[in-house]
Amino acid sequence: MIFDRVQTYNFVISSPCPRRLRINSLAPSAALSKSENELIFASARPIRDMLPLLSDFPDNFLIGGNGSIVRNKGKIEVVQTIDFDDFEQIKELIKQHDLDYLVDSDWNYSLRNRNDKKANINEKVDAGRLAKNVLLIELSEIIKCNLLNVEPSKILTELSKLNVEIVQHENTASLDITAKNINKYRTFRDYFPEEAYIAFGNDTNDVELLKHAALSVAVGKNRTLEFADIHVNKNKILDVLKEKKWQN
Repeated sequence: MIFDRVQTYNFVISSPCPRRLRINSLAPSAALSKSENELIFASARPIRDMLPLLSDFPDNFLIGGNGSIVRNKGKIEVVQTIDFDDFEQIKELIKQHDLDYLVDSDWNYSLRNRNDKKANINEKVDAGRLAKNVLLIELSEIIKCNLLNVEPSKILTELSKLNVEIVQHENTASLDITAKNINKYRTFRDYFPEEAYIAFGNDTNDVELLKHAALSVAVGKNRTLEFADIHVNKNKILDVLKEKKWQN
């Protein structure tokens, strides 16, 4: 493969990354902004929560909500919402099992988390104070639902009957739910159908994105990403970029 022809790099904003400083340590803005290649950020977070972390990249294409929403040419676009009937069933499960949750619309959200020591999410939600935490019944057009502090065995059978995608995070005992066939890679291809790319990722929701990359780089340790071409820790990302001629 000729990597100097690869024009697009996908980075993944990991959920343990609450502050802008940590994004810059992952991908130093001074080095990245000098490149003529295109840098895309993909995240499980909605666009709302990506913006404060990426103020050095005001024009870059962003994929948020595991592919359910994007920022394209400065405008936020919803790719796909969870079907109304499916979300009604999810709300019934929340009520039945007294679940904690983070539910995102295109901008506002509803958060109930009674065990943040386990979920480790509260400080990462709307860190820029750009939106409102509203009642669940006030939200419509749901792009993503994160069920927190769950025992998956109790609800996965019911969730599997719905027309949704489910990503399980064992380390935080959470489930990410989006509309069926929505993921970071699928959305990337909707907007960049022919583009070759190098992908960096660190979590289960990065599997498809890395599987289809011209070069896949797994950051940190995650057994679902063992297939990646390169394995590095977060401090070595810039070294990989330099080796693959990121800086022109």
